[in-house]
Amino acid sequence: MTESASGRGQPVSRTTMPAAHAAGLLESLRGRLVVSCQAPPGDPLRAPAHMAAMAASVASGAPVAAVRVQGVEDIRAVRAAVGLPLIGLWKDGAEGVYITPTAGHARAVGDAGAEIVAVDATARPRPDGRPLSETIETVHGMGALLMADVSTVEEGVAAAAAGADLVSTTLSGYTPYSRQAPGPDLDLVGELARRLEVPVCAEGRLHSPEQARAAMDAGAWAVVVGGAITAPAAIATRFAAALS
Repeated sequence: MTESASGRGQPVSRTTMPAAHAAGLLESLRGRLVVSCQAPPGDPLRAPAHMAAMAASVASGAPVAAVRVQGVEDIRAVRAAVGLPLIGLWKDGAEGVYITPTAGHARAVGDAGAEIVAVDATARPRPDGRPLSETIETVHGMGALLMADVSTVEEGVAAAAAGADLVSTTLSGYTPYSRQAPGPDLDLVGELARRLEVPVCAEGRLHSPEQARAAMDAGAWAVVVGGAITAPAAIATRFAAALS
């Protein structure tokens, strides 16, 4: 099924999430692991049924707080397979702002069953020319929370001021003006944790349990790990490289 963001302008389908429920959802993530279940284009696992099985396997084997899932069809499949909170996003394109880039994309992600909608909240221009605040208002109007994926301290501060419920370091190193490093940006985690009142999640290039622990020690509310857990090809490549 081809995904479409053509829902812009239609009435939202849910009411604003009650404050107590929102606080409880955020508290359920505190100090815990979130696993990102995604597969890149061309990967044999790139199918909703496979991602649902991956999420179910992760949920059955560890005390995971939530899963992060890409794509409307994958979100629906995972929602039907697991009862964990779901952080959803929609990658549309491959350059610039392409993680849930518009309010229409965000609405589709929320409608698919995500309690938290992750969006690119960098300072780069959005493809529809609309402000981030419009997407935040749409997500809140649906009764979901918004996770702002950022690459710098300034972007995190701006996203929190605009109403984001969580800020994640997902895009550090993926914008040309952010820190470029092979490992997680623990400095960004710490700086954001010190400056923001909303929870800060560490995400991006977390390759080991030790790095995840270091991110928590730096001030992360929760740690999001993807490829180190759910990307068999990348994991096998690292082992093969070590042996050679």
